[in-house]
Amino acid sequence: MFTIVISEKGGAERRETFEKGEISVGRVQGNDLMLPKGNVSKHHARLLCRDGRFIVTDLKSTNGTYVNGRKTSQATIVREGDKIYVGDFVLRVETGQGASALDSGRADATAPRAQAVLAEASSPAPSIAPPAGGASPAGGAPAPQPSVHPPAPGRAQELSHYPLERDPDSESAPPLMGAVLPQVPGPPRVPQTVAPRARPLGVPASLARAPGPATQLRAPSPAQIPARQPALADGVARRETRKQSARRVALITLVDRVADVVDLSPLERSAEVDVTLKEQIERAAREQAKAMRADGEAPEDLDLEQLAADAVRELVALGPIGPALEDEEVSEIHVARSDSVIVRRKGERIVLPDAPFTSEEAVARAVARLAEQAGEPLEEGEGVVERCLPSGALLLAIGPPVSSGWVVTLRKRRRIEGSLEDFVRAGTMSRKMADFLLACVRARANMLVVGAGPGAASALLSALASAAPAAERIAVIQDEDEIVVAEGQVFALRAGGRGPQADRLVAAALRLGADRLVIGALGSAAGLAGIDAIGEGGDGVLAGYAAPSLRHGLARLAARLCLAHPGVSTATAHQVIAESFDIGIEISRSAGGGLRIQRIAELSRTEANEAAPRDLFVSNVDGGTVSFSVTDKTPRLVQDLASRGIQLDAAMFTSND
Repeated sequence: MFTIVISEKGGAERRETFEKGEISVGRVQGNDLMLPKGNVSKHHARLLCRDGRFIVTDLKSTNGTYVNGRKTSQATIVREGDKIYVGDFVLRVETGQGASALDSGRADATAPRAQAVLAEASSPAPSIAPPAGGASPAGGAPAPQPSVHPPAPGRAQELSHYPLERDPDSESAPPLMGAVLPQVPGPPRVPQTVAPRARPLGVPASLARAPGPATQLRAPSPAQIPARQPALADGVARRETRKQSARRVALITLVDRVADVVDLSPLERSAEVDVTLKEQIERAAREQAKAMRADGEAPEDLDLEQLAADAVRELVALGPIGPALEDEEVSEIHVARSDSVIVRRKGERIVLPDAPFTSEEAVARAVARLAEQAGEPLEEGEGVVERCLPSGALLLAIGPPVSSGWVVTLRKRRRIEGSLEDFVRAGTMSRKMADFLLACVRARANMLVVGAGPGAASALLSALASAAPAAERIAVIQDEDEIVVAEGQVFALRAGGRGPQADRLVAAALRLGADRLVIGALGSAAGLAGIDAIGEGGDGVLAGYAAPSLRHGLARLAARLCLAHPGVSTATAHQVIAESFDIGIEISRSAGGGLRIQRIAELSRTEANEAAPRDLFVSNVDGGTVSFSVTDKTPRLVQDLASRGIQLDAAMFTSND
């Protein structure tokens, strides 16, 4: 249910309430909202209400329909508080008491300008001097002379909210545009130019700025129409073009038209789409797209077949997410809201798809279908959705009841490979660091890699795992990164699941005969199960964790253990971590994309039973130059290595090179 507030020039304000989703506006009986004035066409405009969104469409009226002072040439989104001008009437949409209060406050703040606009619009239209005999240019009745009233003292003149009007049924030609208002006796005034009729722009007026001073009411050029500009977390922004904006509004209109002729309620009950329903949607989309062109609701340069395909893809598939997932150049997909979808291509390029979603319900359907594809359908009331798709992409979505609308991120799996030698050549670590880490791998030490930046920890895990003996069977439990191991017999397992199935993943890998575990995300359910495996005597575990530093990683991992095991104290969690891992490594990615080992430390416990790093190797930056140094501390691990037949040169841990 919604209410239309009607303000008539020289008349009182009135309200009419409607309970249906579409109303017609015109001056004759048969319209849902009848406005009996000569400058209103018989069938002037149509107003649609879909899921709290309002769209107004001019029905090829003589004098046009205007939103916030701008003529509409296509279906246009209107919001509460926007002013819709139809002849001598101003319409506003209300859906609740809050809107009434908002409009009341806005009306009080802009009353002087609004009154001037209405006063100017109610005056007969100025025109060029009539021909001899007083006949109109079309040979009809004498043209009326302009009646221009001076503005109130101390207030600038305002122009009409739409161009000069004529009676829709009159046979006379419309007044000429661009006439200059003449000087009249009274307070000094500046000549103004009447705003010309705006040419079709194909841009919803709701995206344009509200009219300001009188000089801004001229028809805007394409460059003056602001488009949607989503801001991204990395500070980069991309602007929606006017063509994309027009296509977005046309897609909204088409989906609403399809909903009028096809029962779409089955889409809300199941993520699967029946073949018969799909065929009905495809047929209706093609037919309604053609009807939109005939009704003037689709720009002439818009590809109707592509528009229909976009509508079908949203209703029966994944909307704009589908093509982005299939595009090998796309690495990430982000949905901030239904009309804000961005994709990141390789090379860090940000682009906007030509057709985003049309509603929050469409985003919700896409999330449900993605969860279905992952083999774990959405649960009732599940507001945080985390799934691993068959393609390897990681889905993270947050929606009701946790948030008011759906926020979705999809990250495709990155293929990451490398070796310790590659890291030495690239300056990521020193030769001493590489020799020490190689010895730790051969001695089957448990190592925790904490990485800051995308793929940092995974890159080092790949290098460490590739240093393992070729005869080993290595189970790689990974999430969004595909960790490539050069040597050994490798089988990859996905850690994107939840619940008992994820907890049993590590145990299953060990039963398969894995000699070594590589865990890409230690914070996942499967990763935490890896710590349990270490406690049962497992060794040779290589685990990664995302955190800005090794110190932060140890603290966060302890908190994660406490949450996963209710009743476990923080001190106990720190003790478990310190006894589970022999070596901790901190690696980061610079702004330029390069990797650097910040420190290699031996993990131990403090007197307060907290897991703490004891630095063995550290990196230093002096004037932009990176160097690596040792701390002159021989790790306790050296004795353990010696007992296993691995001898390390003591000079490795001294600084007197």
